[in-house]
Amino acid sequence: MKKIIALSFIFLCSLAISGQTTDEDDVKIEYRAQQGNFSFAVLFGRGNFFSSNLVAPPSPQGEWTIPGNAPNADFVSANNNDASNMIGVEGRYFITNNIALKLSGGAIIRDTPSRMNIESASDFSGDNNQILIPNYAAVKSDEQVDINLNIGAEYHFESRFNRVSPYVGFTVPFYYARRSMYDPSIISGASGQPVIVDIGNRHLEVIGTGAQLVAGLDFYLLEGFYIGIETKPASYIYSYSTKSPGPGLEQLEADSHTFSFLAQNFLKLGFRF
Repeated sequence: MKKIIALSFIFLCSLAISGQTTDEDDVKIEYRAQQGNFSFAVLFGRGNFFSSNLVAPPSPQGEWTIPGNAPNADFVSANNNDASNMIGVEGRYFITNNIALKLSGGAIIRDTPSRMNIESASDFSGDNNQILIPNYAAVKSDEQVDINLNIGAEYHFESRFNRVSPYVGFTVPFYYARRSMYDPSIISGASGQPVIVDIGNRHLEVIGTGAQLVAGLDFYLLEGFYIGIETKPASYIYSYSTKSPGPGLEQLEADSHTFSFLAQNFLKLGFRF
């Protein structure tokens, strides 16, 4: 996959270079976005979703301990950045020739409904020695939600190069993650009495927000088609999590603060229309 993306990038650059116009023609063609234009781009880089310590509290078995891990904005990291990883999309609307409103992000939602377990039935009377109904294990309810949304604005500077559009701006990010589990199993205890495994849904919920400065550059390979690079010179993210081990029980709360400088970098592949 990485080789395909790299070869595609080289091909597009070669196509742009071979088909680029003279300086006189460049004056006639306005590559940069103008008032009323939209742009749409796919973003490449490190994902912007919480992923560390996203585990619902354990069920009430054995030593019942609710972990005290604070939410970790691990998408701000110095390692394992991958330029071939598609992390979301970005849309912009240019309200003037120089000012654009932007919206970017992505979402992942998974839901596995629960199913009750069925214990086995057997007949060992007389000469019979067989299991009539096998054990059917329960299907555990598993809900996962990941949302990343960024709202902001950009100011695009004039450039003596018609294909180049440098800009600065800001974004207000919103992050949300949820993990919820429920085991509906009812099993036989040591005394033969039924034992309920879970008293209800157990869940972890993380909310994050903050403020980020943005700087980047769009380079138009063709009219209406561009590649871009973007970084966040300064970023602050506040994260807050709640862990609920069951209905009616007190929640465990934790929070964290993350400051980063030039640590979030992206590549863009987009269209203007």
